[in-house]
Amino acid sequence: MRPPKSRLRVRSDEFRVAIVGLGYVGLSTAACLASKFHVTGVDLDQKKVKLIREGVVPFREEKLSPLLKKNVSNGMLSCTNSFDAISDADFIFIAVGTPSAKSGEIDLTQVRSAAQSIGEAFATSPKRPVVIIKSTVIPGTSKTIVPILEKYSGKACGEGFGVCSNPEFLREGQAVQDTLKPSRIVIGPVDEFSRQQILSFYRRFYGKQMPPVVDTSPETAEMIKYASNAFLATKISFINLVARLCEKIPGSDVNDVAKGMGLDPRIGPLFLQAGPGFGGSCFPKDVQALVRYAKTEGIDTSLLESTLAINETQPENVATQAEKMLGGLEGKSIAVLGLAFNPNTDDVRESRAIPLIRKLVDGGATVGAYDPMAMEGAKKELGSIITYSSDAKECVKGSDLVIIMTAWDEFRKLDSEDLTRLMGGKPRVLDARRIYSPEKFANADFSATGLGTPRV
Repeated sequence: MRPPKSRLRVRSDEFRVAIVGLGYVGLSTAACLASKFHVTGVDLDQKKVKLIREGVVPFREEKLSPLLKKNVSNGMLSCTNSFDAISDADFIFIAVGTPSAKSGEIDLTQVRSAAQSIGEAFATSPKRPVVIIKSTVIPGTSKTIVPILEKYSGKACGEGFGVCSNPEFLREGQAVQDTLKPSRIVIGPVDEFSRQQILSFYRRFYGKQMPPVVDTSPETAEMIKYASNAFLATKISFINLVARLCEKIPGSDVNDVAKGMGLDPRIGPLFLQAGPGFGGSCFPKDVQALVRYAKTEGIDTSLLESTLAINETQPENVATQAEKMLGGLEGKSIAVLGLAFNPNTDDVRESRAIPLIRKLVDGGATVGAYDPMAMEGAKKELGSIITYSSDAKECVKGSDLVIIMTAWDEFRKLDSEDLTRLMGGKPRVLDARRIYSPEKFANADFSATGLGTPRV
């Protein structure tokens, strides 16, 4: 006979949390939750575990380092590579990677492996945990891990444990801010126990600052994540297509077009910044996975495929602009400022700067590059085909053209006078991220994404 609900609930001030997978999402979530709950992080990478135990973030993420150091030192956050340590957890978050296969389909190997280990860990525990899927997974995945958990725990879902989809909407470089002040919480509980517990958990954590909650089915929750990222990616590719048109129209400027569009409340201004395209660990992978999933259901994916195609050719568009400004690439010296896909991170995954640099080098140019955080990652991608500078001014010195590929604040401080002195003459600047006002570079040979040629 099922015990009354009141006997099943755990007092919120005694919640114990485990997070499996300590990448950008997992570690940011762990560090934030540790401000109120005891959190155990689990990762199979022993080097990463060692760093975290020392209070060191194994990647660059804005505001994460002081938070991690604080909660490791006060004992609220511990880290291990053993699943045995999570047997007493009330909430177990799965935040492992879901990489893309060559077909674009996501690989769920890590999710399934984590589910097996989690089931084994709480098999003999008196606790009745809720397993929460944070990893980005295709619709239907949360329910497919239920049999795995049941098999290895010997318990039934809804009785011995619960399962809930709870996708994340974190931006790299702003993951802490997005965890502490999310725009919404989406939950897709498989069972009623999970619904009650996860709502109690988040109410306890956010208190009066509780964000809006979308309480839906697991499949819908999983779909919300993919639909959100695909829409934002499409918005970026759309404005980049408009930017290409503006570049052909004398006197036009995509920034003004985006401003005019964004004032319409039906459209909004966010993600209408023209540039070299989207990158990182989410948008490219998630759009590809949604395309693959939709095709298996017989859905026409031409809109999403166009989103990917435009993004794939944006670096080529930047390279073409550079070639026109220089009258050819052969023998020219080009400084590329920015290697990370976004500022405030060292992540170069799918960074548009990487394919751009390869195109410039293939065209015969000598390329030097600098980024405040992403140098090591870029070296792994590009090796010795370019030179690496210790700061922006060193990178720019003596070059024929400067290309801005990441909107770091450090680069905004460079002005026309700085570049004239460093480049030894009238500077040539290609602002692919639109961080400069064209008017401030009137004395330079200046071009930018979506900036039409001056009227004659």
